[in-house]
Amino acid sequence: MKRDWDLIRKQLADVEEEKELFSGIPPEPDLTDQGWDTYESQLKEHRAIESRIFGHYELLVNNGYIDGLQVSRSADGLFSYGLHNPRLTMSGHDLLDTMRSTTIWGKIKATAKSKGIELTFDAIKALGALALKSALE
Repeated sequence: MKRDWDLIRKQLADVEEEKELFSGIPPEPDLTDQGWDTYESQLKEHRAIESRIFGHYELLVNNGYIDGLQVSRSADGLFSYGLHNPRLTMSGHDLLDTMRSTTIWGKIKATAKSKGIELTFDAIKALGALALKSALE
């Protein structure tokens, strides 16, 4: 899975706003009304979406940005989760505040790209400070 910072930004905002966290995952396909090949193709697509969404929440939980959410990955790559009043940690709020403004977020991404910097949690914080400083000047 390649890290998708726009998805991470959305997920942090969804947690803060107490939205349904997994609404982007479509229902699992049903074999009854279709042939095996169609079902298999739809299931593969479903699992890819599920893996992308759960995988990014897993990153946020494991790095201490979200509390009250558990994401587990089984040996065969399937996900399960537990919700217990999910909320952002202080670090999660700080990261979201850095990424929240569309203008600042755009500057962070553009600066990283122009300087050849890979976006990491630390790079976003540092570039966010620079973008904010330039916006205030």
